[in-house]
Amino acid sequence: MKKFFTFLIVAMLAFGLFAMTGCRSEETPVTPPPAPPPQQQGTTPTEQPPAPTPAPPPSDMELLGLDENGRFLETVQLSVLIWNRNNDRQPDMGESGWADHIREVALRDLNIAVTFEEVSRWDEGPMTATLVGSSSAPDVTFHFGGQAVTNSWAEMGAILDLAPLLATYGGLLPDLYDWLGPLVYYDALANGSVFALPSRRVELMRQNVFIREDWLNILSIPVPTTLQEFEDALVAFRDNAELLLGPDADMMIPLLMDGDAGWALGTVIDSFIPDSITEREWFRYGFDDRRIMHPTTKEAIRVANRWFHMDLMFNEFAYGEAGDLMPGFVREGFVGAQIANWDMPFRGGGDLQIVSMRENVGPEANFIAINPFPNDAGNSIFFLHPQADRRIVIPHTASNPLASLMYMNLMSRQDMRDFLAFGIEGVHHEVMPDGAIRLFHNDQMPDNFVITSANNFDINFMSNGFELATPDLTVATLALGYPGIEPEAIMAARINASIGRSWRSVTVRPIDAQEGMTVPLREFRDTVLHNTITAPVADFDAVWDNFISQYMQMGGQAIINERDQAWVETFGPVDFMPGWTGW
Repeated sequence: MKKFFTFLIVAMLAFGLFAMTGCRSEETPVTPPPAPPPQQQGTTPTEQPPAPTPAPPPSDMELLGLDENGRFLETVQLSVLIWNRNNDRQPDMGESGWADHIREVALRDLNIAVTFEEVSRWDEGPMTATLVGSSSAPDVTFHFGGQAVTNSWAEMGAILDLAPLLATYGGLLPDLYDWLGPLVYYDALANGSVFALPSRRVELMRQNVFIREDWLNILSIPVPTTLQEFEDALVAFRDNAELLLGPDADMMIPLLMDGDAGWALGTVIDSFIPDSITEREWFRYGFDDRRIMHPTTKEAIRVANRWFHMDLMFNEFAYGEAGDLMPGFVREGFVGAQIANWDMPFRGGGDLQIVSMRENVGPEANFIAINPFPNDAGNSIFFLHPQADRRIVIPHTASNPLASLMYMNLMSRQDMRDFLAFGIEGVHHEVMPDGAIRLFHNDQMPDNFVITSANNFDINFMSNGFELATPDLTVATLALGYPGIEPEAIMAARINASIGRSWRSVTVRPIDAQEGMTVPLREFRDTVLHNTITAPVADFDAVWDNFISQYMQMGGQAIINERDQAWVETFGPVDFMPGWTGW
């Protein structure tokens, strides 16, 4: 990597910070919601969450400050969280064309004046926690920390219990109930409290292993199907750097890595988890989504340690801003393989990854999705995302909780989700003869009205993905959603990443040991991984054992113990929740 620091300067100037990449509008009448969703399987509240009341009669609507159409009689000021990626063409998401559209519709349909409060997409965890902890969070706030973070905020008294609000105002939220369905009560506690509503993840695929198809062909290497074959391919890339990269041979990166090592090695780590793992074990060790608590993760990181010392991965992965350059390395054609979001090489149209790589390297340059890490039973599987995505909370400082809920209902509407996902026909997309929607390249979209994250994920907070009129239309549109990429490649990656398991929701009492530990343990987890991956091979066991011991003493072991205790309290000394029928 002799050229790394030269490339660092050039790439930072050339690329800056990149995104890793959702029409009609009509008033929604106030109608009763559907029957209350069934309790999420696996939860055991003392009683079913209260059913939402029917829509109130007009006389009561006025008492709530609403007209007969569910519009506030007096303008309500509402602050809303929004994620920002500081995109060059759309540096302030809160002042984008997307934000303008939301403000216009919210004012027209609800008489709500929306003010957006931006936080960095990449620092959303600590920044949002600071806002919540200092009682300065927006009236509608969301986070990616899961139920553990929500419960810690609830213990602080920083957020509202939504259960009584849903029971009282549920009749005013038909679109929210229609969109979320049973997910409304996904995080319901044993006492019936609901401190967050989850946004809905439509596609459950989590990760794929991608490898350069053109390099495999040049070197006459079969597509790897095992860990050893994958390692052998990385070695071949390393040893043939001059053939593959010519004068840029010393920029060869067989395996892409950045500072989030637990994610960048995700499918390797998952493959070491026993095929026979139970729901109880998954829950016991499930506090950290990078699996560092699982006893088998040590052996997965031992593999990474070996690869590091074999010069098979980017050796600056743990340092500073190097991670921001990862897309640049791909675009320049220096990368042989990566473990990433299931669609990562295809994201960003002309700005990122494959499209730009082909412009720089040639039309034959290509990544394909593979599945080379079988587990102990020989099954190559992925652990999929749960259907619940971000958690949406209302802070205790919210001046009008009803307005917060009605804004969530507005953002659940089909027309709002579709507009945010696809924009304006002729400006952001075209409609194909079969009704599928094809997005344009970002460079064809207006400045400050570009789509900088998949389906406008950063502002379209009620959903991750999209769902159109029929499943076939949804899949056809998904395949067309990556400008410059063949639809067949998207479908192949989607199918590959769908070979997996999705665990049921487990709801128990709040875990006291987790309170306040999400951020410090996450940060120390990365310290553990960075130090053990780079440790001398002979010292690996000692270094791992020392750092994991510190992690457990910081609170990891207490969390494991209390999670298991709470499982037994809720379900008894069993391995699976009621209703388990196997995979």
